[in-house]
Amino acid sequence: MSESFDYMRKVCMIGAGGSGKTAIVNRFLTQKFSDQYIVTIGSQFAVKTVSVKSQAGSDVKVKLLVWDLAGQDRFDFIRKSYYKGSKGALLVFDVTRKNTWLELPRWLEETDSALGMRIPIILLANKIDLADERVITTEMGEQFVEENGLVAYLETSALTGQNIEEAFYMLAQSTV
Repeated sequence: MSESFDYMRKVCMIGAGGSGKTAIVNRFLTQKFSDQYIVTIGSQFAVKTVSVKSQAGSDVKVKLLVWDLAGQDRFDFIRKSYYKGSKGALLVFDVTRKNTWLELPRWLEETDSALGMRIPIILLANKIDLADERVITTEMGEQFVEENGLVAYLETSALTGQNIEEAFYMLAQSTV
């Protein structure tokens, strides 16, 4: 028997390879964490239905079709085709790796270009459990969101689960 829903929304996980996109999706789906790093080839697909308040204030069920897109440069050619129909995105960077931070503008440009418009995007500062290794500050993330007109900034940890559910619920809510 299929689960009922009010809206179906395709959303994308975008950001540099190794930033934790797949771990975030797995944590959201299973409430578990795996420290095994396996490169995403092209994309992976997951589905989960969440209940949120619509902008009008009513309770709605949103079926999220989550596309976890490969972040490595070698997948640029195929990744752009996966954006079609996306209604929102989680843009992920690793707070311990400055290069993943420096790539953020490129991800926004790629998404905007592939869709011909700006969709709701939430910036996720991932791996905050590695506090001693952190090189990107909360203030930097908040400023990036403000300067680029993104929906929100959240600090997450796929390891502990911090703010993972909130990120997807917030994204779902921003698409209805």
